[in-house]
Amino acid sequence: MKKKNWIILGLFIVPGVVFAAGKKDARIQENPPVELHLYAGAGLRIPAEKIIKNFEESTGHTVSVEWAGMGQLLTRFRTTGAGDVFLSGSEFYVDEIKKDGKTTYDARLVYHTAVIGVRKDKADGINTIEDLAKSNLTLAAGDPQAIALGISGEAIMDASGFGEALRKKIVVRATSGPQLSMYLLNGDVDAAIIGRSDAVKNLDKLVLLPLPPGSPQEIAAIAALAVSEHPAVARQLAEWFAKPESIAIFVEEGYLPLDAE
Repeated sequence: MKKKNWIILGLFIVPGVVFAAGKKDARIQENPPVELHLYAGAGLRIPAEKIIKNFEESTGHTVSVEWAGMGQLLTRFRTTGAGDVFLSGSEFYVDEIKKDGKTTYDARLVYHTAVIGVRKDKADGINTIEDLAKSNLTLAAGDPQAIALGISGEAIMDASGFGEALRKKIVVRATSGPQLSMYLLNGDVDAAIIGRSDAVKNLDKLVLLPLPPGSPQEIAAIAALAVSEHPAVARQLAEWFAKPESIAIFVEEGYLPLDAE
């Protein structure tokens, strides 16, 4: 009698277990984790990696990142016609993709401000851009065809009224923000037009010169790409970058919020 009861009980339990597992499998199949391809400006790497980690841990999706200068990434995207999300240090590049009709969502994030930093050991008597222009110091700047900081640097030099003198001092053109900072901090150049986020982390080594009126404020931006094979998740990642919690991560790393004066 006891043996018969156990058999009946087993038959009663097993279908329930199978049914529950079947429902779980169905949910996984309806919303499986995917891998996204993100084009991202190298100068945004530190805050972007933190935001991506939060996204991956919260959603179960993964993000493969292609880091480079924005000009290179724009060319790469246009050549391959593939990818999911585009993160740029300047909204100029996102606007270019929008003109091509290749975005489904875009957002402005934070100011990607350029500053002029001079090494402290070279800054004696250098208090203004005019002082720098008239000195014998060397300068590094970004390639305006490659990175947002290159575009900003050109505008700053022109706004200063000493553009010609400053350009004669340039001994290297970098294709990423981190390269600019490396050249300056390693002593390869005496001064450089770098990102504010890099500058504020190295104020013990640098003197920042006042910028002239009319200096640009590049704005970092992000877009979900219309060619994505996972459009809903691509938009989810782009929107994740625009969340207040993600903007706060940028600000912690030295970027200025868009409402900053």
